[in-house]
Amino acid sequence: MSAVRDDTTDGSQLESSTSATVLAAVGDTEAARDVGALESAVGAVASKLATGRSSLVRRLIYGPRPGNDELQAGGRACAELDRVAAHPVLTAALRCVASDSAFSADGKLSEALRRTVARAGAYGLTVPTEYGGCGESYLQLAHLEEALTANGLGPLAVEISGELTIGAGSLLGYGNEAQRRRYLPMIAAGRLMAFALTEVGTGVNAKKIQAYVEPDERGNYRLFADDARNKLWITNATFGSLAGVVARIGRGGKDLGLFIVELPLHDVEVSEAGWEFRCVPSGVAAFTANHNSRLHFRNFPIPAANRVQGDGVEILFYCLRLGRCMLAAMSAGYQRMLAVDASRFARERPGVGGLVFNHELPRLAVARMLGGSLQARSLAFLSLAQDAAGVDLAGLRDLAKSAAAQTGVESMIACEHVLGGRSFAQHSRVNAARVNLHLFGVVEGEDDLIRMGAVKDVTLPFVQRYLSPLLGILQRANTGANGKMVAPEERILRLGLREFRRFPRRSLTAVGRLLIAPGLLRLGAWICGNMALDLARAASRVIPSGWLPAYRSLPPVLRGHVRFAEFGLRQTRWTYLRLSLSFQLQLTSAQVALQRLGQRIEWLVSILALCHHSALQDPSQQHIADLQCLLLRERVDASRRGLSNATLRRLRRALSRVARDIGADESSLFSRLPAEPYAHPWE
Repeated sequence: MSAVRDDTTDGSQLESSTSATVLAAVGDTEAARDVGALESAVGAVASKLATGRSSLVRRLIYGPRPGNDELQAGGRACAELDRVAAHPVLTAALRCVASDSAFSADGKLSEALRRTVARAGAYGLTVPTEYGGCGESYLQLAHLEEALTANGLGPLAVEISGELTIGAGSLLGYGNEAQRRRYLPMIAAGRLMAFALTEVGTGVNAKKIQAYVEPDERGNYRLFADDARNKLWITNATFGSLAGVVARIGRGGKDLGLFIVELPLHDVEVSEAGWEFRCVPSGVAAFTANHNSRLHFRNFPIPAANRVQGDGVEILFYCLRLGRCMLAAMSAGYQRMLAVDASRFARERPGVGGLVFNHELPRLAVARMLGGSLQARSLAFLSLAQDAAGVDLAGLRDLAKSAAAQTGVESMIACEHVLGGRSFAQHSRVNAARVNLHLFGVVEGEDDLIRMGAVKDVTLPFVQRYLSPLLGILQRANTGANGKMVAPEERILRLGLREFRRFPRRSLTAVGRLLIAPGLLRLGAWICGNMALDLARAASRVIPSGWLPAYRSLPPVLRGHVRFAEFGLRQTRWTYLRLSLSFQLQLTSAQVALQRLGQRIEWLVSILALCHHSALQDPSQQHIADLQCLLLRERVDASRRGLSNATLRRLRRALSRVARDIGADESSLFSRLPAEPYAHPWE
């Protein structure tokens, strides 16, 4: 990320991103270091992609308004794909389903299914033709992923998605020509490829990876990923597969690399070859039809030619932008599947007073599944259309994933309410989908964390240009005469009456510096300009939607929803400004506030995506979009009240008290309840 300038009279520089600077200013140096490193990787990806246009979500909030053609590009692509014949991969896979050969006796994807879809091009769908692939687009892949999942083949969709987004995608983005020509034809032919990042002792913070490589006497590498450094929860990893392994360059080294490893065909003990390798199941209840493994390496040899040039975490973020879109497509398919099964049951099952479907609540439950599916689909296709057009996906890729994961779980619950106990039938596809849908909330990024990240991403230019003076001045106020940070209890985290009473001299000095900072005038000009724009827009709100060119092309039933979402997103400017001025240096740690703001943005963007996507589809989808928008608007209206300063402060105080009780082992609900040991202890 670019440096943030402190517009004070001495022109001092903030040396890292705003978030990292704030964390450093409040004394959380470890978090500042980690956040700065992660944001550096994200910035490197943005530079590599060289996107020509600013983020869609950012423009929806700060302007200028995107045109309808841009907002409807995903819906247009989806409608075109819906009109063509079924994809050959889907046709081949459904033949296996019909012949009862898609799954093995233990519920795993069968090798017969893999061979069948490989011949149809499944594993090379987006691999360029010069490397043995089909050369199709990621929009076509998303359409196939949704169709496979809707037909009960979610595990196959998961496998293909990992193979092509984070597997082949890493080679296409960062591999050299020799690596591409060696490994991409293998992938296209059906050889599985995993991305081995997470470890037994490391969770979501990729910069905490502990596996490492050391150079050997021949200039090659030896990989050490043993004990707590074992790679864990690695989908598509199995004997004989490929794996991109993220590891430090040198034990405790700063740099992270990515290494292509051809996994052995069996476990290898050190006595056999001077190195060790083991591959065992991770033992998770999700993705049970897929390979999901724990990998152990000790002194494992890797040729120097197998190092992919690029930071391992940067490569991860490069691939995740597509992985999150595919997850949204899979969620859309899962929800369509749930709706089909629940609807059939409700229309055939006698209940109290006739068929179950005769009653409003079961109908609403089925409609929620369809609405969630359409919401996930519209966000997936909008994101991929933006990516294909060279638009920065900041915010949108994250909200597409978190919205799809949330609606997936909600549809699962709605399906359970319709089917009752039958939804837990051991061998039903509804039951098989349950754990995967729950897991969608934490794979490819935990939902609430990426909602907070989306807020940071879409507000970043505004913060850097207009708010960094305040942050820089507060940072200086917390720096002593010796150039070091003052003690934690002496720090000023926000300028307010309490701080003036406790630290009058330092607070007055900070206010004086703020008043003469050029950035304050710039912020004032922004506020006045945007207030004038809002006043002008307020006059146009009395004009019927059908009279305005921007809404005339939309179906009448959807026009009001679009105007509601656009107004709500523009108002987000003021909500974020209020939160920033209220919390100041505390905002980075105010996770409750950021999560709720991110959730509200997600709902509003979802309404907009639903309307523009369904505007190009048949009336039945427009009816579903209308109902889903009404349900989302209920949540938006409720969240507006929940984002008031008083409500947020009261909530955070109450949360702090509960957390303090838990941290001090004083919560009585925990008494005499020992925790179960970890399945993979890292101590």
